Amino acid sequence: MKKTIRKGIALLLTLSLLLSVVPIFAGAAYEEDQDYSIYPELAAISEEDSVYPTIILPGINHSITYLADENGEPVKNRNGDELSGGLLLIDGSSVIGDVLALLPHVLFTLILQRSTAGLSDAVYETVQNVMGIQQMDSRGEPVQNLQTEFYDYPVSMMDEDTRNWFYRMIPMEPFADLFGEDKIYLYTFPLYGDPMEAADGLHGYIDMVKEQTGAEKVNLISISLGGTILSAFMDTEPDLSEINQIVNIVSLMNGTDLMADFMARRFNLSDKFLYSDFIPMIMKESTGSATAGYLINIFLRVLPKQSLYDVLTAAFSSLLDTIILNDPQFWAMLPADEYEALADRYLRDGAHDVLLAKTDRFQQARVNLNANLLAAHEAGVGIYNVAGYGLSFTDGEYNFFGIVASSATVNSDAIIPVDSATLGATAAPAGQKLEDAYLQSADSAYISPDQSVDASTCLFPETTWFFQEQHHEVGRNDVVIRLACAILGGLVEDIHSMTIFPQFMQTRNTRSLVRSDSGYIFKAQQVLFGEESAEYTAEQKAAIQSAYNEVLAMLADPAVAGDDAQAAIDVLYDAMANAGIYAPAEEKSIFDSLLERLMKMLNDYFLYRFGGQGYSDYADNK
Repeated sequence: MKKTIRKGIALLLTLSLLLSVVPIFAGAAYEEDQDYSIYPELAAISEEDSVYPTIILPGINHSITYLADENGEPVKNRNGDELSGGLLLIDGSSVIGDVLALLPHVLFTLILQRSTAGLSDAVYETVQNVMGIQQMDSRGEPVQNLQTEFYDYPVSMMDEDTRNWFYRMIPMEPFADLFGEDKIYLYTFPLYGDPMEAADGLHGYIDMVKEQTGAEKVNLISISLGGTILSAFMDTEPDLSEINQIVNIVSLMNGTDLMADFMARRFNLSDKFLYSDFIPMIMKESTGSATAGYLINIFLRVLPKQSLYDVLTAAFSSLLDTIILNDPQFWAMLPADEYEALADRYLRDGAHDVLLAKTDRFQQARVNLNANLLAAHEAGVGIYNVAGYGLSFTDGEYNFFGIVASSATVNSDAIIPVDSATLGATAAPAGQKLEDAYLQSADSAYISPDQSVDASTCLFPETTWFFQEQHHEVGRNDVVIRLACAILGGLVEDIHSMTIFPQFMQTRNTRSLVRSDSGYIFKAQQVLFGEESAEYTAEQKAAIQSAYNEVLAMLADPAVAGDDAQAAIDVLYDAMANAGIYAPAEEKSIFDSLLERLMKMLNDYFLYRFGGQGYSDYADNK
């Protein structure tokens, strides 16, 4: 039974992982006339020509893949939409019909309370059909003709739609404003493919960038999943003389326990978590209310417990067989110390020899990464790391990952463990301190203020920065982007270079404030200094000016974080809402609050009464 439960629950994690399409960075459209004087430290950057072109190795949702026909042209579904996407390729014109076809099987199971074999088979086939566009074979190759959009030119040459998409994904507007869009390149790679092949292609891409720009060297920025491509590239004998700096931002350099738990099927299986806490927690994060989650909990008990797990197991098995286990890139997301056991479990069966050779090759690159980076550093390459810490997998916007067992032991940005993103930081589980004995023998200069992290064990402790309670979506924190610009602009050489960028910092979310198409600060500038000024009264503009000044002071000081930063943002929003520019901020009604509380009480009663059982299970056991 326990094995079946593990398999079933894994579906939830799988679907969560694959349906997490929120980009790693979230920005907005770039505008030529933006004013980045709101970041005073960047004004000290010298000549634009002194900055090398920068190649971005992007995150999981930043490379657009599409289904192509025999001529290489995008295939369209019956609604005329291209079958493309950054993460999942799903035919929206048929998915509803596929899911509705399950209804007779569900009703048969519910009404007759018989074997779920028919329903399980139907679920397996449905998931396979829905995910079939990106199906992988036992050699680690896509079954269908998948192509990835490739940009052999800088951001400055992208068309308007692509350019706006780029800045929504990766908000490098400050860099573009300071150094020029012609110095930003995006090296895309397939999610459904071999990271070693992508790394081999990076050699030619660097040559192309150097030829186009006339530069002798390039900078590399790896973001999240891009860390796997960097790891692979560093093991392909790169010409270190052509690399100036490497900046890793929340980068996956030694996998994530999420993927290890997922593939090894290690989950939190307690009745309380599964039947009470899990779904309401997800709904609370996504909608602001847990009410619907409590209702779902109550409805789930309509299915017998075993039937529910059988269905989940079938869906998970289909997803695993269709995509995950045959994709080298997913294997590249494993921590190095988890690889051998899982390769034994899934790949060393004689049927996956070609795929195994690919995953073994990447494993070698990952094991060699530290030595390769040290060699690069000795050759004069600057290497910098930025990471978030202080969160479990239950925290943040992807809190459905809290179902994995390691959520109780990890210290992460809610996606990537801090030791992976920093090449070796020592950390206590999120919310805990390092042991007293450890702290007494450690160098206090490298211990985080909350005493949960020791930076001295990083591969590069002098060039690694930490943001406390920083979620993986680091693009929402202007300080992270500014730090990267300061590094690339030559202002920051290490953690001692600028006092405003100490090794340990706190997080803040300034996305709504500084995004370029509708950010509050740019809207305020239009009201105060632009043509719109005449439309508002002196009293309204005075209130906006006061709030605007407060926001500028907050932005100028990266140490202002968390609730303090949000308070300044809220004051500016309210001032403009009072002037009719924005709608007043909505507050949760008393009715909604009471309803949520009532549904929680009902949910708690059902947990007390039925435990981890369906209604029919309870009746049979009486």
